[in-house]
Amino acid sequence: MAEAPVYTTVPGKIPTLLAKIRESGVPTKATYDWLKTLGLKSSNDRSLLPVLKQIGFIDGNQVPTPAWKQYRGADHKAVLGRAIQVGYTDLFQTYPDAHSRSNTDISHVFSTKSDAGKQAIDKMVSTFKNLVSLAEFSDVPVLATDSLAPTPEPVPAANGMSTPVVALQAPATNGLAVNINIALTLPETSDEKVFAAFFKAMREHLLTDPNA
Repeated sequence: MAEAPVYTTVPGKIPTLLAKIRESGVPTKATYDWLKTLGLKSSNDRSLLPVLKQIGFIDGNQVPTPAWKQYRGADHKAVLGRAIQVGYTDLFQTYPDAHSRSNTDISHVFSTKSDAGKQAIDKMVSTFKNLVSLAEFSDVPVLATDSLAPTPEPVPAANGMSTPVVALQAPATNGLAVNINIALTLPETSDEKVFAAFFKAMREHLLTDPNA
């Protein structure tokens, strides 16, 4: 059985938590003590932390990820939408429009992933729905392997810039395929749009089949 989605016993506090993430500084670790500094002091509030891990805002050590920091930007709703799609991969594989589906549809999928009773399944659904209510979704599905952080891992250059190494394959011409390794020297940035613009330019100018 695939791993069941996590849930919080206080799903109604998800909007408050995410608003605090955008307003407050980034902690070294997201712990219960950190939650209490935000005013989320109930013992039930600690169940919010697994939700942050579900959507990739913290790692296994409860350390904030690049996705957390990107969520603090102007396009936070789109960032959250992509994070939800990655965090709930199985659900979006069943229903690509899961964010628009009814509670009943979502409940049926979650029931196949968990041996939990109805009350817990309802909390899973409510957790998902509260996240969705704060997000925006594009028409392009996000793959489970997608990351909100730039990949591959940048290699530090001597001038303080980041140099991602990109391996691409040009279209085959006359039966031959050309593999291209490209090293880009870019300003250090967490803005994925900068990387997307470079990759788009490479596709258009380097990988276009002249015989097409």
